[in-house]
Amino acid sequence: MNYSKEEIRKAARALSERYRQGTPPFLRSPIDRHAYLLTRFPATAAALKRVFQEIRTFPIQSMLDIGAGPGTSWEAASETWSSLKRATLVERDADFVEIGRSMTPADSVAWVCREASALKGMERHDLVLFSYSWGEIGDLAVLEQAWQLAGQFLVVVEPGTPLGFTRMLKARDFCTQQGGIVYAPCPHSHACPWEKSSDWCHFGVRLQRSFEHRHAKEAALGYEDEKFSYVILSKQEKPSPGSRLLRDPIRRKGHTLLTLCTEQGIEKITLTKSHKEQYKKANKMNWGDRFL
Repeated sequence: MNYSKEEIRKAARALSERYRQGTPPFLRSPIDRHAYLLTRFPATAAALKRVFQEIRTFPIQSMLDIGAGPGTSWEAASETWSSLKRATLVERDADFVEIGRSMTPADSVAWVCREASALKGMERHDLVLFSYSWGEIGDLAVLEQAWQLAGQFLVVVEPGTPLGFTRMLKARDFCTQQGGIVYAPCPHSHACPWEKSSDWCHFGVRLQRSFEHRHAKEAALGYEDEKFSYVILSKQEKPSPGSRLLRDPIRRKGHTLLTLCTEQGIEKITLTKSHKEQYKKANKMNWGDRFL
């Protein structure tokens, strides 16, 4: 179906607003799916690629995506892991499943058109993923099933808003109570130090906009910064990825200020040239990077 420029812009605005506010269902009509493919697909893929980089050294061979949309995760995962052999993508929207089948390889990707609550009897996968879908599902019984199906990791990615952060924490807290170990972004599995504060943990990734993307968003800039909150939960104890940079470094003449999440909590440190290697490293870092 062909849509006018104004119809696409209106749908894109509404879709973005629903994602920011966390108001499900995010997709309500055929034009919403069209707007998603133009705007949310590239942003979601960019966020997933950034998150998957945290565990790229682990040999992930299978992935289960719960609430897969048109299969956005396959693009990100297949680019991250050459070891990936198969994926099962669960999506309740039959139209998105049809679109997804046309965009993913049939010999590697199995599509399942069903509600997320119907996971019983599914096989275990190395990686289980909720990609911007956990907030819409919000059912701890589904999360418990997903955790049982995760062979190595369970990953939850949500919009980088206070609400998205809160919803991600709900999944984090539940899985740690089931014995899960937080691998990233936190350097510990204790309660989040920002859980009851006005701050919220989120990160960002910059992606280039296509002409169609810019047009749909009525955007002047050729790039977009996608903000997201996430957690990677592991079934096995793994080496800590170290402290995490929670803000862009504040670089001043002769010194750099860092806000870090550490095993002891949130720490603010000042590095000067006397710190030599640490100072040099800090000046090459960006928000979300691991420090040590």
